[in-house]
Parts: sequence; C-alpha cells; structure tokens
Amino acid sequence: MSVFVHGHALLVGVGADLPNTVDDAKGMHEFLVDASRCAYPDEQVHLLVAENADRIHVLNALDKLAQQTQLESTVLVYFSGHGYQVRHSPERNHYVMPFGYNVSNLPQTAISGRELT
Repeated sequence: MSVFVHGHALLVGVGADLPNTVDDAKGMHEFLVDASRCAYPDEQVHLLVAENADRIHVLNALDKLAQQTQLESTVLVYFSGHGYQVRHSPERNHYVMPFGYNVSNLPQTAISGRELT
C-alpha cells in the first residue's frame, strides 16, 4: 500500500449544541487515514473536537498546518459546526463558530472569514 505523503488535513468537529459534528470530524479522519481509501499519514491529519475545537486551538492548528506543508502539499480543512454572518452596510462579515463561541464577542471567540483566509 502506498501513502499519500503530500496529504495534510485539519478536521474540526465543534460539538456542544451540535454533537453530531464530533462524529462527522472523526468519520472524516477515519476516511482520510484509511490505507485503502485516501492513505493520508495519520500524523498529518489533525483532529480537533469538542473543547479542543475552540478558537485558539483551531488558529494554532492552522498555523501549524501552514508550517508543515510545502508547495506540493494538498491541504484539506474540514469544519463541522455553525457559521455566522454579520451585516454592516455595505459590508458583510462571515465567521465560523468554534467551540465556546459567543455572538456578543465574535472577535475573541469566533474565527472571521478574513482570519481563515
């Protein structure tokens, strides 16, 4: 069996009020590391679920992913959880809502589309 050495992934399942999102992320992990399917190296697939899927952990994992990958790498970021949109005339801001988010404090608890990009 060969391994997809250039495959890297960050899988996030927020949990909390969406408990099935944890299973979603875990299922994606199993699929990616399965040698008969995607064959990603297990150490290159980072799984964050429930309390470990908060803003700080997700941002740190994204930074780590950026440091570990090369130009020839294939990167998958999978997020299972809520999204949120704030409309300010004429601008809209989009967020992914990690574990522990607070809509009253989005800059400190959510991840903006700009940050994610």
